[in-house]
Amino acid sequence: MEVDNEPKVPSPNSYLVEELGSYVDAGEPELDSENDADSALGGMSLRSSNFTVESEFYRHIEENGRTYHRYKHGQYPLPNDALEQNRLEFQHRFLRMTIDGKLFVSPINTDRPINVLDVATGTGIWAVEFADEYPKSTVIGTDLSPIQPHYIPTNCSFRIEDAEDPWKFDDLKFDLIHGRALLSCFRSPKTVIASAFQALAPGGYLELRDPIFPFKYASPPPEDCALVKWNNMIVEASTKAGRPWTNGAHYKKWMEETGFVDIVERKEYAPMSPWAKGQRNKVLSVWVQRNILMGLEGLSMALFTRVLGMEKEEGSGVWEETLKELFVETQWVLRELAI
Repeated sequence: MEVDNEPKVPSPNSYLVEELGSYVDAGEPELDSENDADSALGGMSLRSSNFTVESEFYRHIEENGRTYHRYKHGQYPLPNDALEQNRLEFQHRFLRMTIDGKLFVSPINTDRPINVLDVATGTGIWAVEFADEYPKSTVIGTDLSPIQPHYIPTNCSFRIEDAEDPWKFDDLKFDLIHGRALLSCFRSPKTVIASAFQALAPGGYLELRDPIFPFKYASPPPEDCALVKWNNMIVEASTKAGRPWTNGAHYKKWMEETGFVDIVERKEYAPMSPWAKGQRNKVLSVWVQRNILMGLEGLSMALFTRVLGMEKEEGSGVWEETLKELFVETQWVLRELAI
């Protein structure tokens, strides 16, 4: 659908992209505690000058051999250790590939100065690359975990914030608000969508990308399929935790109810099976499988042990059997909602 950059009504446009979601493992940051002063090298600035955080937030919570965020502990069920950070970096490359190497698909004008917000930024790789590729932009990333890099572009900064709390950007308005792999993040995604609506400049865009749960299957799986069992358990646990992984299917409706206009929904399928037809699907399937191999334990651990009451060993049995069945002919849904 052809999109006009100018809004048809005096309310923000929205660009919502629901995308295949591999979630992220984030690692423990190496802290430079000796230097709290502003510092810069060329176009890169030391994190201390561009990062708003209290030192206590760096002391992560350890649980079942993984580490988790301290600030508002328990809200986000995925770990933030080095294993998870590595997966985040991998996932970022994969998610760029699903949209032809782009960072975003909203039709914003990047030839002029723009303000950009990356919600639940994780390791901050999306925000950093956006700032690098579009030097006229000013980019802010927010997250519960201080796991972003030490050296960042001078037009990029990070804040430790909960996007479900009232946003604190004063009079700053954004031309693009971006978020992806958010299914684990929020108890009320509609609250975040409403905050984004208020924080957008006229004609601004909200772009979100998330997977659709439960999985879709190209052919009926066997009744005792471990992947199906895991999928059902993760949906059950996330729902009991108050952050259902099925939320992605409701984004368009919530955006409409909030007041966004000209929303278009697009769907695409990314397979897990190496027997997928077509070169693009074969390549995507390898990336999907690799992402799950790297992150299945992190995806499952807290939800299975905290919410379903399983022992670590019992949970390990579930995801180990699931990994053995990753070559089942399955599909993940890549769904896009756009203006």
